[in-house]
Amino acid sequence: MKIGIDFDGVILDTERALKFYADYYSYFELGGLKRKRSDSLSQEKCFDWTPEQKKEFYKKYYILASNTASFLTGAKTILKKLKEEGHELYIVSNRGVRDYVDETKLARERMKELEIEFDGFAWDNENKAETCKRLGIDLMIDDSPVNAKDFIGSDIKMLYFRDVKIERVFADNIKRVDSWMDIYFEANKIEYR
Repeated sequence: MKIGIDFDGVILDTERALKFYADYYSYFELGGLKRKRSDSLSQEKCFDWTPEQKKEFYKKYYILASNTASFLTGAKTILKKLKEEGHELYIVSNRGVRDYVDETKLARERMKELEIEFDGFAWDNENKAETCKRLGIDLMIDDSPVNAKDFIGSDIKMLYFRDVKIERVFADNIKRVDSWMDIYFEANKIEYR
């Protein structure tokens, strides 16, 4: 089976690292500005930042967050297991959309720590459902509600690695998972081409 895997929030816990640095930046550098919401994976949507503050935050803290974030518990173990079982693994990520930091280079550096040979990479995706269709992906694993909605009605199965604070998405081809063991169990239930 061809499996597409998002990087941030699925393999690397970038969201939690960015949340910490966004709170730190807002409180200590912007004079006590506090988080107004927590239901978005995009940190800039959680604050009343100006475009300049947003750019400054990402220039200053994105690399730090990317380099210090932990891998999600079980990601390396289950990815290796899936690879050993003959599945093809593809990174399908939005990384590459920011023009002020080389996000894909940072991801590739961190991925060396996983010691897994991926079968392919698709960076800078506007619509992951279209990318997965083009690559012949059978199963996509992602944590974004925006991306999950793009898969509604698709013949591609999706495992939605959902944080409880983030929006629910319901569809026949989308299954919510909470851990890498959930991902393993669900991936083994899927019939594929």
